[in-house]
Amino acid sequence: MACKACGSERLIQLEGEVTASFPHAEDLKTAPIYFSQPLSVCLDCGFAEVRIPPAQLEALRKKKAFRP
Repeated sequence: MACKACGSERLIQLEGEVTASFPHAEDLKTAPIYFSQPLSVCLDCGFAEVRIPPAQLEALRKKKAFRP
């Protein structure tokens, strides 16, 4: 599989712990979402890709829809 950003074949698979949160000051009261998933990292350009599990993705959707 090639890197989606640069086309390199130098990809590694890592275990990742991700914290997803909204970037704006008004979102500081919105708790972040935590999850552990494998991620693919390009050793040439640094592009990384991770798939958010369905439960955490739904939690992000709900938090986005009901932001304070």
